Amino acid sequence: MKMYSVYLLDDEPFILEGLRYIVPWEEYGFNIVGSASNGEDGFNEIIKNDIDLIITDIMMPKMTGLELISKLKEENYETNFIVLSAFQEFKYAKKAMNMGAENYLLKPIDTDELSENLKNIYKNIKLKEKNMSDKSIVKNNLLLKLLTEEYEESATNNLEELNIVLKDDNYCVAMIELSDTSCDIGVILKEKIKNNKFIYCIKSKSSALLIVNEKNKDILTSELSQLKADIMNESNSLVYISVGKYVNSIKDIYKSYKTSLEISEYKMIYSDKSWVKFYKEQASKQNDTYIEFEELKKMLVSKDISKTSGYINQIFGKLKNEEDLTPKQIKMKSVEIFLNVYNYFNESKIIKDLHKYFECIVNNHSTVDEIEIQLINMLKHIQTKLEQADESISPVILKLLEYIEENYKYDLNLKEISDKLNINAIYLGQLFQRETGTLFSDYINNFRVNKAKKLLSDTTLKASEIGILVGYTNKNYFYRKFKNIAGVTPSEWRKINL
Repeated sequence: MKMYSVYLLDDEPFILEGLRYIVPWEEYGFNIVGSASNGEDGFNEIIKNDIDLIITDIMMPKMTGLELISKLKEENYETNFIVLSAFQEFKYAKKAMNMGAENYLLKPIDTDELSENLKNIYKNIKLKEKNMSDKSIVKNNLLLKLLTEEYEESATNNLEELNIVLKDDNYCVAMIELSDTSCDIGVILKEKIKNNKFIYCIKSKSSALLIVNEKNKDILTSELSQLKADIMNESNSLVYISVGKYVNSIKDIYKSYKTSLEISEYKMIYSDKSWVKFYKEQASKQNDTYIEFEELKKMLVSKDISKTSGYINQIFGKLKNEEDLTPKQIKMKSVEIFLNVYNYFNESKIIKDLHKYFECIVNNHSTVDEIEIQLINMLKHIQTKLEQADESISPVILKLLEYIEENYKYDLNLKEISDKLNINAIYLGQLFQRETGTLFSDYINNFRVNKAKKLLSDTTLKASEIGILVGYTNKNYFYRKFKNIAGVTPSEWRKINL
């Protein structure tokens, strides 16, 4: 059984004490939480708490029971009253009833009469709570509909019936989200939002939407920052507040909601700290280069993983602070950086087991920070494999790989290369296959096709021109090899990857 709070007031100590034991309060669903011997002390304590039932004597020093009821009504304090009265004060009891008291009891108090009153008041409180809950659900659903769908006049008309009047004015939507999805934001906001500038509705257990009517951005920033701090204190959760653009009419409020969703996506980037962020128009910026892949390869070859990690940190730091990119664009750029590194090393066929890093960022809806961590982890793995390759691959094959890197644009003939390295061509071919796991000719074709892919995405050169640049003098042969390896023609690959 849910318990409701009771506060007792009487200037006669023995009556005040006797009230505590006259009935088994808990059996009727009530708990005595305080008492006072005069109305003034009682008022000062009651006003600071939520009391469900006040039982008060009419005649008390400093403030009478009637004055107490009147003053609480002035403060819009919602509660229930039972008035205690001596027979000669009956006219005062009638006045108390007119002011909203549920009943009056004559002294000495009849136990059965008090018990019956408690039963009725308990039922009334439960019924009132249910009605308020029903109204709250209707109100919440109407507000959600108003914010998340295009305007319908019926929505504002129905809200007006619930005493929520939204006139044409400057409004914006602020979305509040908690990192801890188990926290109940509704319970917190019920206590924290007393400001008539804010009307809130619950979107999910850990997120809510505010309709904000405050034009001054400095004032709004201060108020939302304070709200953020209060929620953090109550929930021990990170708090993200995403403020959509201002609209000039309540009919356009859904547009502000849509832009607040865009700001909310900054959680992909700044998920480790609380923030208040405002929407601003952003220019699309798609083509900036954030990483020099040749530079990265040199770092890996130099075996300095700390320098490599620092380089990646620097790139992602620049990316996350790019004001001209939306959160989605930042996320896409971070994935693009990851995939370029992944594709280069995965397709070389020398480094194995990179798919686990790729699957991790694809399957887990990773944030930008998580993508950065996975990229660094993958680079560490690549570094380890390169070191192992250096130890397992003979010096002559390392020289051959270096020769290919420098001369892939020209005709490469294993016999001519073997002569330069002073080694038998057949033995060199067998040694290459054993130590790299692929045939020399297959390695050359894969290497050239990877170079061709980069030129296809980074330049506007024709595919035939690119074929020549990567070592294929015969256009048809280049097209055939490219399709065999990539699964599509060069022009199709360009369309897919631009």
